[in-house]
Amino acid sequence: MSIYKEDIDEAKERLKAWWDFEIIDRPCVSYFYPRPDVKFLGIFDLWILAKNWENIEGLIADFEKKAKAVYFGGETIPWIWPNYGPGIMASVLGVEPKFGKDTVWFSRPTPIEEIVPLLESAQLNNNNPWYERLLRVTEYAAKRAGKEFAVALTDLGGILDILSSFLGPTNLILAMKRHPNIIDTCRSIIVEKWLKMFKTLQNIIDSYNLGCTNWLNVWCPKRWYPIQSDISYMLSPKYFERFALQDIITLTEHMDYSIYHLDGPGQLPHLDALLKIPTLTGIQWVPGAGDEHPGSDKWMPVYKKIQTAKKNLILDNPIMENPGLITNLYNKLDPKGLFTILIFTDIITAKFYLPKFVGGEGGEGDFKTFKKAYRKKIKESK
Repeated sequence: MSIYKEDIDEAKERLKAWWDFEIIDRPCVSYFYPRPDVKFLGIFDLWILAKNWENIEGLIADFEKKAKAVYFGGETIPWIWPNYGPGIMASVLGVEPKFGKDTVWFSRPTPIEEIVPLLESAQLNNNNPWYERLLRVTEYAAKRAGKEFAVALTDLGGILDILSSFLGPTNLILAMKRHPNIIDTCRSIIVEKWLKMFKTLQNIIDSYNLGCTNWLNVWCPKRWYPIQSDISYMLSPKYFERFALQDIITLTEHMDYSIYHLDGPGQLPHLDALLKIPTLTGIQWVPGAGDEHPGSDKWMPVYKKIQTAKKNLILDNPIMENPGLITNLYNKLDPKGLFTILIFTDIITAKFYLPKFVGGEGGEGDFKTFKKAYRKKIKESK
């Protein structure tokens, strides 16, 4: 049991089954809301380390201060995420990160003729400041966590995305056509060092904590990672299969489970190729900015294609515009492989819209009537 989540052991048992496309007693769902009986101190600041590279103590203090006011419902596992930005592996290889508003930028413009020597020269040892920092910060967090919360692996980034930090997106794609052998050499170097970084960091976490998680915050008893290739939205299926697919396969082969972060409609042309990877466990679907939210029926054919291929499906906050859609998703899709991550602003909204299998009303009835009755119930219980 954790001081932040009393039913943490039961949640982990359900998650163990979910990874194998099974159900123990009910489907999996992750949800949060502010506890009504504790003063809410605000959302977690996920950018503390990105703003101050050494402030791991500040990150932990922020979590410990705010977590007691958050209800970690369903299969939500309380966690600390040492976040330095999406693709910090680029910094291990030589890029200095720059924090912007709610993101981190990685850029070190490098001529194509210099890129291979530069990548090769990055040594993964304590003389490399970012390698040393990531190991030290991860170990500090893991020691502090104990059994109270999980420690997530930092966001290493996608192989081509990391390379793009040096060449830039346009020059990277041009080099795929003009210098494919150089790009292949770069990919090989990055994959080798990425896997070493992944294993080293997870070994540290394993020595203090049970299980594996990361920025997506889906706990697993074994090793997994949300593999991504965000630049692939710019690639044709031919170029994706030539320059991205094999690295994705290689990463999955070095893990017990894996999820591909399918980011936006521009990556849908690559879905068929991804679903053919036998070692890929599932897909996380993220619609593009300004497109319809994940709970929309517009994406139902995509979801059914994923599940027909016997792949798990993760949807992050598919109820942004209509909380009632959550039950619709569990009714229309195979609940064995479905995992939704939901954020509610208060307990009443959560209790009304959550599926009945976790004690909610499933969105049935009139919300105003339910809200009034629930408030009356709380008042009478005091």
